[in-house]
Amino acid sequence: MYILNPDCYSAMFAIPASVADEYLTQASLEDLKVLLWIFRNQSSGISVDAMTNALGLSADGALRALDFWVSKGILQFQDERGNVRFIPKAQTQKQPEVKKAASPVPAPAVPKKAPVVDSDVPVLPKPTMEQIAARMQEDETVRSLMTQAQQILGRTIGLDMQTTLLTLFDTYGLQKEVILTLLQHLAEQGRASTANIAKIGRIWFSREIETLDDANAYIQRISAVEKLFGELKTVTGISTPRPTQKQSDYLLSWMDMGFSLEMLVRAYEETAERTGKISFNYMDKILKNWHNDGIKTPQDIENARKQTAKAKQEQSLEGTSFDLETALRKATVTAKKHSQTKKAE
Repeated sequence: MYILNPDCYSAMFAIPASVADEYLTQASLEDLKVLLWIFRNQSSGISVDAMTNALGLSADGALRALDFWVSKGILQFQDERGNVRFIPKAQTQKQPEVKKAASPVPAPAVPKKAPVVDSDVPVLPKPTMEQIAARMQEDETVRSLMTQAQQILGRTIGLDMQTTLLTLFDTYGLQKEVILTLLQHLAEQGRASTANIAKIGRIWFSREIETLDDANAYIQRISAVEKLFGELKTVTGISTPRPTQKQSDYLLSWMDMGFSLEMLVRAYEETAERTGKISFNYMDKILKNWHNDGIKTPQDIENARKQTAKAKQEQSLEGTSFDLETALRKATVTAKKHSQTKKAE
């Protein structure tokens, strides 16, 4: 496997992505040599003589390469008066005129929604390419982080991944070993995209995962959560492939309370019966009530229900007994009054 040597980033210059994405197969070796030389020496201006001397090309070969990149829109040609010539056809096609409506009424501005992020972990600006190069030049830990990250991911990492890793290291303060453990964990799950690494890295920062022991312990807990979710999904028919972060938090809380899969299924069934839908939030309320009442097993649930039914029955009997006694007293009083009335007659 070939990977980039991080030491090569000591000095860099940018190349438009379209050169590699669209024109790499169309350009000749001379075309590529000329373009690389231009971007490396653009601060001193483009001199055909200097270019031919540096690259060992003929003047005709250099001019053909220049014309090629002009035709692709990467370069522009200006005459002595500053007029631009040889602009690609795609840029010179006349656009159809659009008639403007008279005195249009401007539409009210619609405020853009801010991205939803963890309020405790702000999304910070990423380091630039120059900052990355400087950090790799001055810090062996940063260089080894980039090298080992490539080995773990099995691919050459680009600028986006480099900025993400440096942000986790410099800005969020995660140790190199913690970052590499995070990469290994996500790579094994097939979830090691740049965006996901940044997302999970912020979560680790918010949970104060500062050491390798912290990282390994958290991974073990998350693995247990994912296993429990898989079992719950099999029994209940939940369709989502993996738990969301919020669902993972609920599952961790229920595990800490000591609830088994069987109890989660019972809570799920009660939730579905009462609400007609899947709701981890409602399940959480049921399980918290059970936890507060000391209910830990299905037998505890049955015992609690029997006690509740018995208490209701006793309350009902007490009410009936009270009503009978009251009725007897009233009947006795009425009979006495009737007897006294007869004697008076």
